[in-house]
Amino acid sequence: MELLEISGFMAQFDPFSSLSAAQLSRTARAVTIQYFRRGTMIVDAGQDNQWLSLVRSGAVELKLGGTDLNARLGEGECFGYPSLIRNTPTQNQVMALEDCLLYRIPKPIFAELRSENTAFAQFFGINERQRLRDSVDRLKASAPEAQMAAIFSSLKDLITSPVVITAQDSDTIATAAQIMTQKDVSTLLIYHGDALVGIVTDKDLRRRVLGAGQPTDAPVASIMTPNPRSLSSEVPILTALLVMLELHIHHLPVTENGAVIGVVGASDLLARMGSNTLQIANRVRGAKDAASVARATLLLPRAVTGLVDAGVDADHVGRFVSSIGEQAHAQILALAEAELGPAPLPYALVAFGSLARSEQGLGSDQDNGFVFGPAYDPDQHDAYFHALARRLVDGLNTAGYVYCTGDIMASNPKQRRSLHDWTQHFARWIDTPDPEAILNSTIFFDMRAVAGDTRLVETLREDVFAMAKKDKIFQSFIARSACGTRIPLGFFRNLLLEHDAVEGDVLNLKTQAIAPIVDIARAHALANGILETNTLERLSRAAEMGSLSAESAADLRDCFEFIRDVRFRHQVRQTAAGLPATNKLAPANLSRFDRDHLRDAFKVIRTQLDYLRTKMAAQT
Repeated sequence: MELLEISGFMAQFDPFSSLSAAQLSRTARAVTIQYFRRGTMIVDAGQDNQWLSLVRSGAVELKLGGTDLNARLGEGECFGYPSLIRNTPTQNQVMALEDCLLYRIPKPIFAELRSENTAFAQFFGINERQRLRDSVDRLKASAPEAQMAAIFSSLKDLITSPVVITAQDSDTIATAAQIMTQKDVSTLLIYHGDALVGIVTDKDLRRRVLGAGQPTDAPVASIMTPNPRSLSSEVPILTALLVMLELHIHHLPVTENGAVIGVVGASDLLARMGSNTLQIANRVRGAKDAASVARATLLLPRAVTGLVDAGVDADHVGRFVSSIGEQAHAQILALAEAELGPAPLPYALVAFGSLARSEQGLGSDQDNGFVFGPAYDPDQHDAYFHALARRLVDGLNTAGYVYCTGDIMASNPKQRRSLHDWTQHFARWIDTPDPEAILNSTIFFDMRAVAGDTRLVETLREDVFAMAKKDKIFQSFIARSACGTRIPLGFFRNLLLEHDAVEGDVLNLKTQAIAPIVDIARAHALANGILETNTLERLSRAAEMGSLSAESAADLRDCFEFIRDVRFRHQVRQTAAGLPATNKLAPANLSRFDRDHLRDAFKVIRTQLDYLRTKMAAQT
């Protein structure tokens, strides 16, 4: 009966679940059962090891060299295998964190199983990085095939007839309208010789000709949308959707080998995707007041659910959520301007944090400010911009982008500055860094204009990153701030968790898992003058510049993708249950798959934080 109990327990967990009945029985007969009281040393660093140890109950703690926390393991998890595989002394000291019972499998049996069973050998033979990579692939592979095909098929699949109707930019509006009528098309591509220079739609004829009283003998170039964005026919449909959302356009010329083979419209994408993704954007842009924006953004969780269920990767989902957030900001600001009158001088609405990085999740708060042109005079202009900011932040709060608890909002006078004042503000952070100030200011180094004179924010970012690149001391402070994160290696035993008054002990996926990767990418961006804001783009550029190895950048991308996927799946479950979407997750609600791979991710993150600490220390 005892042998049956041992083999039955082992069969519940990878990699023992891959063993045959005979292999399980042989392993169970060889097991030595040992009990260790809390606080007892099980294995010391540098000691010879002869066992693969499986935790039957309780918990153990592994410390590299006996000092640095490496892992905390619980029921169904193994330790001791690296030293068995390498045939070297153990690197980790293992202590009983709680009273625990171990199943200890002798080294010869472990070696036999590895030689006999490929899955068993692979489980122990691959590292955290490869397991993460495999986990991302498994998540994508688990999505419904029909939905995946609909979303990730290419634009070429939407081009039913490679016939392109064109006109020259010197043709009259009347000629262009006649061509569209004769060919029964709603979109006309405009060329100058052999070069595509514009696009005209039925809507343009209504709004820019009939509605504006434009004479029809004027050149069609006077009403076209110039320099239209085009995409390759191999681009996925979902990518095309995001481009349309980000650029606020409804038609995309599709190219193949440099030549236009057709035009796809928003309706084509909607028909294929079968979701309400573009309708949300259209409703936001057409909203007449903040309440209408709020009604549109209420549809966002349902759209995200459709994308997550279809197996869309976290980066695309985050970009979609962010594009809706950006449009909500821009529309509410436009409504406020319509109410107050035109702004008295050029300015930009700047977003900070996750929206600036195009990495928003559901339930995000708002982080924003104003950047003014050189003519800004607080005495003359601030009354207007205070009223504008108040309407903006209140409207965003109504639309679900709640007030920032740190008051990083345009309604705060500190977040309304001229370009010169913002530059000097950043210069003080960089020239005289202070640990507490750095901790509170890192969000400002993720900035992007979402409305207004975008060049103001681009100039600010260029100046700030140029200053940061030159200052090694500031870079070291940024690195130290990033390395101050406590990575929750033992989160599943309610250790290193955050306590929430409502949800109890939780893992905060944003602050404890996503933020460290964002911090690492930002530190490399500031050190190298990398102007990209998106975390994945920063990691890729850091690898190109040699600040990160290609392998390290890939590891961090896999971590970022997996952790954000866990967060979106968690938020989808919350909204389905009628709960507000949060970043806080009770470890008990994690599947074993997610728990195991989160632990792999945390090990990778900690390794990269250690590298960052060493790299920056060497520079200073």
